[in-house]
Parts: sequence; C-alpha cells; structure tokens
Amino acid sequence: MEQPLRRPTAPLRRTLVWAQLILAVGVVLAAVGVGHLVQSRVDARAAATTEWQEVVTPSAGPSVTGGGAAGDGSLAALGTLLVGWTLVACVGTVGRRRLDESESDRWAADWARVEPVWSGRVTEGF
Repeated sequence: MEQPLRRPTAPLRRTLVWAQLILAVGVVLAAVGVGHLVQSRVDARAAATTEWQEVVTPSAGPSVTGGGAAGDGSLAALGTLLVGWTLVACVGTVGRRRLDESESDRWAADWARVEPVWSGRVTEGF
C-alpha cells in the first residue's frame, strides 16, 4: 500500500542512522584498542629503559611510570574517540543534507504541478 505522506527518502534515512550507529561503535572499539596498544608500548618502553638504565647508571629511576603509561593510553584513546566521532557526525550531516536537498527538489516539482490547480488559476488538465 502506498503511503503518500511518507518521505520517499525514509528508507535511506534509516540506513544512514544505522550506518552512523555502526561507525560510532567501531570508533569506540578503535579508541579502546588504540588506548591499550599505546599503554602496552609505553609499558614495554619503560621496562626496556629500566633495564638499560641499570646497566649504565644503577641509581637512575624509570623514565616512564605505570601511571604515565595509563595516561598516555587514555589520551590516545580519547583523541581517537574525538576524531572518530567528529568524522561520524560529519558523514551524517553531509548525508542528511543531501537527502534534504533531494526532498526539497522533489517537493518543488510537485508543488509546481499542484499549485496552479490549488490556487484556482487552472482547473483543467490536472
């Protein structure tokens, strides 16, 4: 059954919302992965630095602490999350803008056809 008041782009809008949701989940997973990756690399660097410093100067402490590794990982995850969500928002905005433009063009074409009859200027040939 045809629904005359339903937007023709409604299925595309629904697809766009699902795509944004999937991309947002992907961004969160990527941010968590980057955070863990950076933290593990900083932990490995701290362990290697400690061993090297013990050979050169036994009195020196580690250059990177465990808290520093967690902080670096958290900052990398936060940066990835912000950049990713910004990209998802931009893609959604551009997609919705294009859909709105096509709906506006379609509405203008339909109104150009209906307006003369609606205003009473033309009564035949509708």
